[in-house]
Amino acid sequence: MQIPDTNEPGCKRCGQCCRNGGPALHTQDLPLIQDGTIPLADIVTLRAGERVFDQPAQDIRQLDREMLKIKGRDGSWTCRYLSPESNTCGVYATRPAECEALFCRDVEPLKAMYDKDRLTRADLIPEGHPLVELMAEHDRRCAPARLEELAKAAREGDREAGEALREMVAYDREVRRLVPGKTGMDPEMLDFLFGRPARVLLGGMHVRVYETGDAIRFNFQG
Repeated sequence: MQIPDTNEPGCKRCGQCCRNGGPALHTQDLPLIQDGTIPLADIVTLRAGERVFDQPAQDIRQLDREMLKIKGRDGSWTCRYLSPESNTCGVYATRPAECEALFCRDVEPLKAMYDKDRLTRADLIPEGHPLVELMAEHDRRCAPARLEELAKAAREGDREAGEALREMVAYDREVRRLVPGKTGMDPEMLDFLFGRPARVLLGGMHVRVYETGDAIRFNFQG
């Protein structure tokens, strides 16, 4: 994630850190969000129960609590603020705290702060906001751990699990369709408000989702 000036010793400006994923956001980054340096449309919520790549551990782990992260670009986790052509950062002068801490040859400073003081949606959405109840309902009905549980059972031939999985995907899809239409909100905000779509999470489990009209079917791969 760190892309310092060319005269800073050690960094080769290869951009590999940024291609491994954008930073998670911490309380130190709150001013960057409040002043619009990092708009909410550039943030994705990774919810409790999701399996994500843990950079310091270099491993896939299940989150025990939600975290906010800078979105990727071009269908990958490459930080959207990285310019792939020049390996430069679009917000380097005001980069998030994790980017300041990370240096690929010494990850100890990042490890020391990695899971501390992380921001959540509750830190950024005012209490009583009209979407708070809908977000809570969506979290309840589309919990990532439950999604994974249903996908495993459906893969093994459990028809009831398959139907429950279809209902979950349909509900998630409908929420994402209705909110921009009813509020005029930028659809790019949906990943912040509701996390990654169910079909995207299923893709990480090697389950492809096919939608034709109202019909939803799955292809269990691997």
